Amino acid sequence: MMSKRNIGARRCGALLAIVWVAMGLRLLVAGQADAGEKATSPRVLIITISGGINSGSEDYVREAIDRAEKDGYGCLVLELDTPGGGLKETQTLVKKMLQARVPVVVYVWPKGAQAASAGTFLTMAAHVAAMAPGTRIGAAHPVQFPVGPGKGDREDSDKGKPGRDIMMEKVENDTASFIVGVAKQRGRNAQWAEKAVRESVSITSDVAVAEKVVDLEASSLEDLLTRIDGRQVQLDEKTTVVLATKGAQIQRREMSMKQGLLNFLADPNILMVLLAIAGLGIMMEFYHPGAIFPGVVGVICGLLAFVAMQILPINYGGLVLLLAGIGLFIAEVYVSSFGLLGVAGAICFLVGGILLVNPSSEPHYLDQGMSVDLTVLFPLVIVMVLAVLAIGYVVMRAQGRKVETGEEGMRGLLGEAKSDLTRTAGKVFVHGEYWNAAAPDGDIPIGSRVEVLRVEGMLLHVRKIDK
Repeated sequence: MMSKRNIGARRCGALLAIVWVAMGLRLLVAGQADAGEKATSPRVLIITISGGINSGSEDYVREAIDRAEKDGYGCLVLELDTPGGGLKETQTLVKKMLQARVPVVVYVWPKGAQAASAGTFLTMAAHVAAMAPGTRIGAAHPVQFPVGPGKGDREDSDKGKPGRDIMMEKVENDTASFIVGVAKQRGRNAQWAEKAVRESVSITSDVAVAEKVVDLEASSLEDLLTRIDGRQVQLDEKTTVVLATKGAQIQRREMSMKQGLLNFLADPNILMVLLAIAGLGIMMEFYHPGAIFPGVVGVICGLLAFVAMQILPINYGGLVLLLAGIGLFIAEVYVSSFGLLGVAGAICFLVGGILLVNPSSEPHYLDQGMSVDLTVLFPLVIVMVLAVLAIGYVVMRAQGRKVETGEEGMRGLLGEAKSDLTRTAGKVFVHGEYWNAAAPDGDIPIGSRVEVLRVEGMLLHVRKIDK
């Protein structure tokens, strides 16, 4: 007969087997449920660019494409509203979008938005390009160089016509071939794309759809996802996917702290404010050495301004004028120029601010209007002038104030004779302290009221005054 121990062991083994089978079935059912949920609930990743295409927004889009590929999103939708951006960043993003392993949808949104310059390239590079009513696309001509032509840079015609800028022509031809190649890759209107570069043409959303520059017009994100549902998208020569976006789970991805900071600093007005705060902090530190806080704030803002200048196209002549203006403001506090240095500083600061950001300093796809807004610049100049006036007033007031320390500060103080004073010796109580004293004008009896005439070392010369 089988022992009770063997029977118990067999029962335990059978129980464990049942538990393992139950757990396996549960995991299988859960996996099938998850798979079914994923199959019936496609996901769409949404990102938004509102502003220039810079290093921060470039990293933002690249990271979003990588995340969409890694996490298996049905597609990535880029809501776009931009006046343009840097050439390097634009080329990097276009390459990334052309090589993406997930469908990329560019949606020019909201109403009134634009996809100008760099935005045109990004829209043309998308697998699906859509625009909201009332939006526009185009004007992708590279910005003209501001420098004069050197030898070999310009050819003069024989018939008195203006010469050709060879360097600018090279940039234009390269840019045109770039966008034409992108348009052909996506099956879009390559002829219009070339005109957008060479002639700076710009069209509205309805015209863009009619001329096959973009694929469709959608009034909202929900309308877009409904209309592109079921559309076939070719990722490469061998891979074609069908979009499943109707009723999809929408997940938005915001910029990281680093990306947001870079995007924030890529603003001429922010750069100007940072430089103004840096100048004020340095001025305060010159006026009151050792205050620490103004100097620290000024240095931090100066460093942030330096980072911003690595992102924006800077005219260094304008930067020199700004620094000269700050230097003249500081000099006004210490030099009696009757305001001439302050006026010169304000003029330098104003002109430097106007010239500071120059979009044509490099072949950027930037709008020519990118500069410091006068509604920001003028108030900053006024604040700087008022700060100089306030510091100057405090300095002048301090210079005219009676000295309250040292030998000069003792002169004129009142005290009391604590002994009989002779012309050479005695004791007085002045300013809370006992002093050796002498009465050069004659003897003074104890208890008399005295006034300090002058100080010689540790000896006070005093005279008697009426109580």
